[in-house]
Amino acid sequence: MAVSTTWYQQLPPSQEIYYNNRVNHGTTPDVNGKWPLDNRESKEYVLSRGTATNVRNILPYILSLGLISNNNLNPFNQKKDVLKHVETVGPFKTWYRWKEVDFAFESDFDRLSAIENGDFIKENNLPLGLEIYKDRLFISLPKWKPGVPASLTVLPRVPVKRSPLLVPYPNWSWHTSNSCSRITSVFRMQADTCGRLWVLDSGQINVTIGPKQICPPQILIFDLETDKLLHRYELPEEFIKQDGLFSNIAVDIRDSQCGEAHAYLTDVWRFGLVVYSLKTNRSWRITDHLFFPEPLAAAYNLNGLEFEWTDGLFGLALAPYDHKIRDRLLYFHPMSSFRQFYTKTSIILNETGWQDYKDGFKVVGESRGPFGHVSASGMDRKGILFFNMVTRNAVGCWDSKKAYKKSNLYLIARSNNSLVFPNDLKLDNEPRQSVWILSNRLPIYLYKKLNKKQYNFRIMSAYADEAVEDTICDTKVEFPGSYVDAIEDCY
Repeated sequence: MAVSTTWYQQLPPSQEIYYNNRVNHGTTPDVNGKWPLDNRESKEYVLSRGTATNVRNILPYILSLGLISNNNLNPFNQKKDVLKHVETVGPFKTWYRWKEVDFAFESDFDRLSAIENGDFIKENNLPLGLEIYKDRLFISLPKWKPGVPASLTVLPRVPVKRSPLLVPYPNWSWHTSNSCSRITSVFRMQADTCGRLWVLDSGQINVTIGPKQICPPQILIFDLETDKLLHRYELPEEFIKQDGLFSNIAVDIRDSQCGEAHAYLTDVWRFGLVVYSLKTNRSWRITDHLFFPEPLAAAYNLNGLEFEWTDGLFGLALAPYDHKIRDRLLYFHPMSSFRQFYTKTSIILNETGWQDYKDGFKVVGESRGPFGHVSASGMDRKGILFFNMVTRNAVGCWDSKKAYKKSNLYLIARSNNSLVFPNDLKLDNEPRQSVWILSNRLPIYLYKKLNKKQYNFRIMSAYADEAVEDTICDTKVEFPGSYVDAIEDCY
């Protein structure tokens, strides 16, 4: 089948996009970089927090009227009527979506008390990180603002309700304690192939209104069969920089050697990479100029909303392990950048000698160009890199066996509705891998106000092989020049 090599194809910008032709579904913003959204005004009826006053006195009366139930509608306890996907964009199917998120409190009394005390302010909760393991989805909600009662939650992988209450993981006691040995504020997590969940807890709260480092950043490792804590590692004080923020984690395991795992952590605001060894229970911090943001990429335009971020090292993607050379590549990029980079993991795993490698961190190919910002990325077992293009409201791909240049990059899905700021991306570990996306309209949450009448948060997935079929990202598809490196454009 003939496949277009065009980097993008102009499509009507104001409609939800449904793709029927698996070859011609790439697109990009207009020449001004603006994508119209539904700007219709709507009245919002919000219950004032003041109405929760004296909740202990009014709760029995409310319960007696049957207005609320002691059944907290935990999605794991509901009738198992499996729901089909609710919408489609490109190859992706939306399984969950929310206008606002709520939680499965242990009782209605606890919920109303949390509202009264300011521990739960619904509009301040924003899903950010995503992970998938067997029959469960894990969702993180960092404490950007006050009123986030639980920072790590879990849902069934197969939905039984379209906008369910989020269930705190592993349980409420991990989120209601003031102890730094419990969970403070989780940005992202990763499930490994050994049945463990690695949780990166930033220890930082009120990130958007005045960051407070109330606890040291830490790694928590849970057994996903028992949901019990296996190990806790607190980052050394010298790695915690003023105004730093640990926001992403990638776990490196080779040949099922679970005890020799390493984790890579990104400090997005102080431009560093921390490597942690589970075997030695030690960590070391790595710096390089390629971890810094690009000045020309610090200006963002999302659907007409303009803002500036100087975010450095953020996205991480591990290539498949090469048994012949006993090494693997780590692809990385700053958030405020239009470029992709890589290093050999053998370099960064050398605690004392990584600085001795001249040009150990390298540029991959050419720039993605304007509106080339990428948030999260991940690579499947075939070496296909998937990445979220946040200022294009799109998901892209690249076959790492081909040269990294615009003609080899492809937008597999784009939507001004479902994919407004696709924030996190994960590949599951199933025999047939799926790509999972979480979109959350983060800049609108930060700088404007989310419309409570619209769906703001979505979780969607697509089979990795179907997502790239018959595109330039397909390993079976190639064109003249596909393997010819781009002309150097760094300087």
